[in-house]
Amino acid sequence: MLAVSDVIQNERFARLYARVLELDTPTVEELASRSASSQTTVYEDVKHLVEIGVLKRVTDSQPHRYSARRVDLTIQTGEETFQITPTLLVALAQRDSNDNIELYVERHGVSGLATTIEYARAYTKSEMTARIMAREQEIPVLEAETILQELQEILLDVEDEILTELDIEALDADVDERIGE
Repeated sequence: MLAVSDVIQNERFARLYARVLELDTPTVEELASRSASSQTTVYEDVKHLVEIGVLKRVTDSQPHRYSARRVDLTIQTGEETFQITPTLLVALAQRDSNDNIELYVERHGVSGLATTIEYARAYTKSEMTARIMAREQEIPVLEAETILQELQEILLDVEDEILTELDIEALDADVDERIGE
């Protein structure tokens, strides 16, 4: 748990984890070529992430290749329960380049983002609408729609099993019908 906390609190670690997921089994050199950090810094970060168990070395010969471990932790903080998953770590890695995610985390915290990822999974599977999420989370519908769309893109990249066929109009009509009952 403390290991994952390092990744949640350090955007550079989160970005590195996300890049390893994206590239599957990269070398330090491949990671450094896509990073603003020096190769030495990337090497040290990879070493740290291996030591804490978030990354693992998958080859014994040089250059070493690394893969990301699938993180899946359930955290209870007071009355809140949320999951830490690769999707959450990738979303956190995108904070510096995605104003919508950054603003959402500023307003609702990491736990709020983790909760919203659960809504985004249902949204991506056409089991949830932004209006339902907005009502349940007591946020504006536009804010819910915006963050769900941002997270949907991440989910589709990170979690292969998510269905991509969406019928939002049918879902909205179903919600309207349920509300009218």
